[in-house]
Amino acid sequence: MGLFYFDVEAEGEDPQQDRLITIQFQALTEDLRPVGPFTVLTEWEWGEKEMVRSFLSRGVFDETWDFVPVGNRLHFDLTFLMERAQRHRLREWGLADLRRFWFAKPMIDLGTVFVLMNRGKFEGSSISAFAEKRSSAEVPMLHRQGKREEILAYVAQEKDATLALLSELRSLLTAFGDRKRRPP
Repeated sequence: MGLFYFDVEAEGEDPQQDRLITIQFQALTEDLRPVGPFTVLTEWEWGEKEMVRSFLSRGVFDETWDFVPVGNRLHFDLTFLMERAQRHRLREWGLADLRRFWFAKPMIDLGTVFVLMNRGKFEGSSISAFAEKRSSAEVPMLHRQGKREEILAYVAQEKDATLALLSELRSLLTAFGDRKRRPP
């Protein structure tokens, strides 16, 4: 199984209008520890279309378990990527394709866990409530200002914060699961 930390940064929140700034990913071991290089594809080096084309070749939209995304609020990231891929005519999505993808694609999304950690409330359940992390709202401003190194520092810090929380959550939930698991 190919587990990968996965995230995107964009100019805004509308995937039909706003462009992707970065796509970042890193392979994870089965116990969810990072392994190998942290890859950041950037719009300023590749252009959005080539950045998306390169990333799609990794199989993120395949129904296989070769690229299983692990991250926070993955529906946003994957929907954004879908829309931008379709806009550049790199991948077409019919309604049946979308249904099949959302039904069959394995992924590990921390967003639901953060809601539970926030006593079941959606408001205030962002990752920044549980980890030292700058706001992702800074990234579009940094992009407009041409502060590329600051964007790269942000995405690396966000990945580290997300994976640290994931490691701690995995440990807690594994222990809880071991206590609650019923014999076969």
